[in-house]
Amino acid sequence: MSAGAPKEFSDLVSRLESGGNITCRDCSEFLMAYLDSELGTDIRTRFEQHLDRCCSCRNYVESYRQTVQLAKEACCPKANPHLGKMPPELVSAILSSLGCPGGPKKP
Repeated sequence: MSAGAPKEFSDLVSRLESGGNITCRDCSEFLMAYLDSELGTDIRTRFEQHLDRCCSCRNYVESYRQTVQLAKEACCPKANPHLGKMPPELVSAILSSLGCPGGPKKP
């Protein structure tokens, strides 16, 4: 587990080792650890078994994956060649509205 793993992760491990199951709340709380492949094999398998049985969690995980993918694409220069390139008119208008040099002169 990474240093960013929730402290409650040890509680989850203890609960699973004593025969407990993955819950919908677990799927929500440990979603990033699951998606980042930070869960041990046994726990990951249990997560996936829960997802096989629980349509709500499966949909939640899939929509989260899609959101992460879309965010990456939106910030990736290869996917969006206009990223970081503001039209000069927009820059000028912003500077002008702030009264900064470089914007159009105010009458």
